[in-house]
This record gives sequence, C-alpha cells and structure tokens, in this order.
Amino acid sequence: MSQPAPPLQTAVVLCTCSGMIAEKIDWTVVKERLAIHPARPVFKVDELSCSARHQDQLAQWLLATRPDRLVVAACSPREHEGTFRNLMVRAGLNPYLMQMVNVREHVAWVTADPAMATDKATDKATRLLSAALYRVGQQVALHDRHVPVCTDVAVIGAGPAGMQAALTLARAGRRVTLIEQAPFIGGMPVRLEALFPHMECGPCLLEPVMGDLLHGPESEHITLLTLSKVTAVKGSFGNWYLTVRQSPRFINPDLCIGCMACAAACPQRRKHPWNGSGQLAAVDAPFAGALPNLPHIDVDACLKLSGQFCNACTLQCPVAGALAFDAAARVMDVHVGAIIVATGAVEKQDLPPLFAGLPDVHTASTFERLVAMNGPTGGYLFKSDGSTPQSLAIVHCAGSLDASDTPYCSGTCCRNAIKLAHVAQGKANGIHVTRLVREQVVPGTGASLQLHLDASQTVRYSGLDGLRVEGTGAKRQIVQTDTGRAIAADMIVLMRPIIPSAGAQSVCNVLDLAGDDAGFMAPLHALTGACATAMKGMYLAGSCRGPGDLREAFDSGTAAAGLALSDLVAGRDLVVSPQVAVVAKHLCAGCKTCLPLCPYRAISWNESAQVAQIEDLLCRGCGTCVAACPSGAITGCGFSRDMLRAELKGVLS
Repeated sequence: MSQPAPPLQTAVVLCTCSGMIAEKIDWTVVKERLAIHPARPVFKVDELSCSARHQDQLAQWLLATRPDRLVVAACSPREHEGTFRNLMVRAGLNPYLMQMVNVREHVAWVTADPAMATDKATDKATRLLSAALYRVGQQVALHDRHVPVCTDVAVIGAGPAGMQAALTLARAGRRVTLIEQAPFIGGMPVRLEALFPHMECGPCLLEPVMGDLLHGPESEHITLLTLSKVTAVKGSFGNWYLTVRQSPRFINPDLCIGCMACAAACPQRRKHPWNGSGQLAAVDAPFAGALPNLPHIDVDACLKLSGQFCNACTLQCPVAGALAFDAAARVMDVHVGAIIVATGAVEKQDLPPLFAGLPDVHTASTFERLVAMNGPTGGYLFKSDGSTPQSLAIVHCAGSLDASDTPYCSGTCCRNAIKLAHVAQGKANGIHVTRLVREQVVPGTGASLQLHLDASQTVRYSGLDGLRVEGTGAKRQIVQTDTGRAIAADMIVLMRPIIPSAGAQSVCNVLDLAGDDAGFMAPLHALTGACATAMKGMYLAGSCRGPGDLREAFDSGTAAAGLALSDLVAGRDLVVSPQVAVVAKHLCAGCKTCLPLCPYRAISWNESAQVAQIEDLLCRGCGTCVAACPSGAITGCGFSRDMLRAELKGVLS
C-alpha cells in the first residue's frame, strides 16, 4: 500500500525593508499567528532581502532548508518578483513555486494612523500571508520556453523620422522593411521649398538621406514598399507577423527610366492630390524631384484602366514593357522582431465657416505648394485670377486653441507662419504681409534670428469668432469686430491645426496601439518613454506622437531605432513565459466566444479538432479568455481557479 505524500513545507521570508515595513508590521506577532498554518511555514526575518549580500544568504538558507514552496513578504512584485524568482533558481527550486505579498505599498505605507498602525497593519499582513500560503500550495511547477527572435525591423512611414530610423538600423546591419502608403518617400518636408529657420530647400536637405536609402551602401539592407499598407499584425516582441498589401503602381521599376514622357503624352487630367491646386496627368509623378523617380498611374483617372481605348503613353514610352497595365495588388507576409511607427501628421485642410468658399484662401500647406518652384505656378505668387496679390493676411491659430475645432496648440505653426511671411515677401515685391497672432510660440535653435528678421506687421486678435471678412478682390479686408480694425487681405493663409495623418487611426487599430485624446499615438510615457509604447516591441518616431518639427523627426527616428537595437539583440533568445492560458480540449464547447476577445490575437480555431487553440508565443496571460469562457475550458497557468479560491480562503479564515 503506497504511503501518502508528505505535506508540503513552505519557507517564508519576512523583509523589514530597512525598517520601512517593520515600523508598521510586527513580524513577531505575524509569526506567532501563522505558526499553526497547514502550510507548515518556516520563517526568516530579513533586513533587506533584495540586496546582493542578503540574496546570497537567503540562497544558502533555502539550500539548507529545502522547502517545497516560498512566500516572500516584501515590496511590489513589479520591482522584485524577478529578483526572487532568480533566488529560487539559485536554490534549485522552480521559480514559479514562489508567491510575493506586497506588504510595503499595500500594508505599511497605507496604514497611516500612528495609534492603530501596528495592530491594523499586522492583522492585514497576517491575512495576506495566510492567503499566499494557501495559494502557493496550489501552484505547480512551470518552465520558461526559449524562442529565437527575428532581428529584422519594420518601419511604417517613410517621412524623415521613418527614413532616419531605417538608415540607423541598416547601418547597424539590420534588415529593414520600410512601408509607405504614398508613391514617394520624404513625407511632408520634401514638398517644402523652404524650411524654418534657415530657409533651406526641403528636397535639397532630404536628398542625401533619400539617396542613401535608395542607392547608398545601406540600401542593400532596406526593402522599400511604396503604395503599401499594413492590414494585419499578429505576434509579440521578437516575432511580429505583418500582412502588407501593396497597390500596383502600373509601372515596372526595373525598366522605367523616369523620363516622364508618358505624363507629357497622357490626355487625361486629375486634381493634384499633393499640391492642393493644379492638375496631374493620369500617369505622372507628384512633383519634380520626387523619389523614387517613377510615375504612378491613378486607377480612377486612367482611360485604359477604366476600360476605354487609349495608348497615348504606350506610344511615347521609349522602353518597351515599362508600363505594366496588367499589374495587380500584392499581399505579402513580413516577419520582423520590432515595429517602428512613423506615420507623421498633416495640416487640417477643411476651412472654418468664416473663410469657406472665399477665393484665394489657403492653408499653410497649399500655400507652400502654390509658391514652390516645382508647384503649379512654377514658383510665382499669383491669385486665382492670375494677378499678383498686394496684401497677404496670415491667420495664426486658425482652429487651434479652439474647443469647437482643435483645443491644443500645434506648436510648429508660429514658426511656419514667420517663414511664409518671409517667402511671400520674396515672391511678390511690395506685398504687405500682416500676421494675425493669437498666441506666438517660437522656440528652438535659430528661431529667434528669423523672428527678429521678420518684416511683417503683427496684429493681436482674440479668436476667429472675433473676425469678419468684408469686400472682395484687392479691397478685401479682415475686420476685428471688437476694435473695428481692418487688415488688408486680398490673399489669406490660415495656419490650420496639425492633426494625425489620414492612416494613423487605421495603423493604431491594426497594431492595437493606444491613442491620446487628439488621435495621436500615445507613448509609454510623455517624458521618460516618448519613443516607446505600452506594447513591447513597438516604437514611435516623428509626428505620429504629436506635432513636431524636422529636427524632432530626425532625433526621434534615431531614438526609436536605438530602442529597437538595444531590445532586439542578435543571439539573445526570447524567453516565453509559461504563465499563459491553455484550453482543455475535452471541455471546449466550440462556442468561439474567446476568439474575438483576445487583444493579442493568440487564439485561433482548429477546424479539424473543432476546438479553440492558444499560441503560447502570442499569449500574454491577461486572462480575458479565461473569464469569458462559458464552459470553463480555459485556464490561466499561474492563475488557476483553485489558486484564487485558496487565496480567498486564506484571507477570510
């Protein structure tokens, strides 16, 4: 007849935390009360259990005591659960047979009444330790699994921040997939003829960066996917699996020489999507200098792709096969270890009611394209009737700091407005420029120089609701209703708010990233984790985090790449926690309740077995599926129902 297994013995470490815990909790009383506990606890009071010297002493004590379980009454598991699990390993014990009780934050620090602190804190600590002793008896040995990580990185967005991140990673020898939804790279600044504060040419400044990315020694490590979007993501840090859909350019990049003869021959025109005014051919490049130096055929505008007969571009193309009308969308699977999001920001383009429908009213971005050398007027400043404006009014905060529009300050608009005033005065001799300023914010290196050189007139105003527009043409004026002051404005530029890019929300949804109140992507911490996210293995760069300038874009691109490099080290395996959810196949009723609930997409449906299955590599042990399963078929390893019931028994007994 087999002998019954001997009862488990549990070691208990009672930390005084250099007096911070012991001044409220009487460990002698706790030991006396728990001496008869069924877990047969063996106690050791320690002064500072997390220190290296005391860890050595505790390891020797555990080796001599040889307990089956360990309970540690100390501080937050967030700080030192890993420390005491390592202690278990040193003592030859399974690290998942340990339970921590946070008696510092949850007991000592929150028991404030000096007269009753010791009695109340000691009683609470006793109950929590009793709960831990009952619970740890139900815990089972679990084992970590080591999985190789992929050191490749995906960068979403090929603006300045995304390009800088990709180049930084490529220079470190990492393979990078750079995903851009537009047909060209460079983002917003590559469309700008002048950059604050030194009036440098945007394309000229970015050309070396774009050149390195496309043709430099780093380019062999970079796969550029234009006209592409991420449609699905599965996985976790070290092993992300992206589904990318690439729309056809209808141009063979291996054959096209970028001569643009097709654009000159194309009879069909469409509204220019990047200039804000003017037209593009159905097959065209967005503007001169755009890279890659390839045209792009718009499906909705092209006669041939809409089923009509047209071969104008084919007849003029000097390279047979360069036009690929039979091209189709591609869906690709991309396996990477980390993801950097650099989707940028844009200026709001809809006009406030006060200015809607008026001629010669521009947003800052459309005005910049209007006066650009590669813009619709070839660099000249003309009104819609072809005449040169005599007066220009630049309205700051045209929607920013407005609860009914955009409540926040966009940060970069004031600097941009000063730049536009300078540009306008250089484009039209004698033009009178007035800046209507609500709040003026001009920080940054070199900003004060441009501010002091500003020759425009500055007028303070209280908000858009304090303005009205009178007159037409050269006699048009913006009038301040409170003072009656009139500002000549036959052309108007509105500094509209900076908002998340059009694809930012869909990227947030696909990646399960949190957004802030304005719709920008929320960093892990605004100050100490500005380029990290709550999702390990995903990082942020550039204006997807909020409005920023070109310098911030490059700096944050470098920072995000640095985080990816430091977290994703070649040869360092990913340790998969065993504290995940598991499905008891014989209990699964096939209701599929759990499938849409998993925030990490770890649950799939096994069609052949007709049961749900959970991938431990993807599971984060959150317990959502455990709570939702109506048949109780899913259990959380390390957080079973038996453990929780035992813990409740200890608290209430």
